[in-house]
Amino acid sequence: MDKIEHIGIAVKNLEQSNKIFSSLFNKDNYKVEEVLSEGVRTSFFQIGPNKIELLEASNPNSAIAKFIDKKGEGIHHIAFSVENITKEIERLKKLGFHILNDTPKKGADNKLVAFVHPKTANGVLIELCQDI
Repeated sequence: MDKIEHIGIAVKNLEQSNKIFSSLFNKDNYKVEEVLSEGVRTSFFQIGPNKIELLEASNPNSAIAKFIDKKGEGIHHIAFSVENITKEIERLKKLGFHILNDTPKKGADNKLVAFVHPKTANGVLIELCQDI
C-alpha cells in the first residue's frame, strides 16, 4: 500500500454536508459522482495531498444506508492507494484477510476498488484503490 487515498464519511444529505465541509475546509468540493452499482452519491474534497469522500445513499438498500441506520453519520472507511489491486487482494487473502469482493470493481473518482472486511481489520473497513 502506497498511501492513504482518502477517508470516506457517510452522510445523510450530500448537499447539506457539502456546505458544512466547504465551510470547514474553506474550499469547494471538486467532484460529485453517482456510483449506481453501490447505490451511492459521492462528493470529493482535496485537502493538500489528502482527499475526503462524502457518501450519501441513493438506494435505501445500499451499504451506506445500512451503515447510517446502524451507526449514524461518520467515518465509514479508510482507502489506501495500491499499484496492483489484484496482487494486493491475493496477498491479503493469503494472510487471512476477508476480502468483500474478490474481483476489483469500478468505484468513484476513476478507481478500481475492493474492500477488506472490518472484522479482519480491527473493526475498520479498508478500501483498496487503484487508478484506472
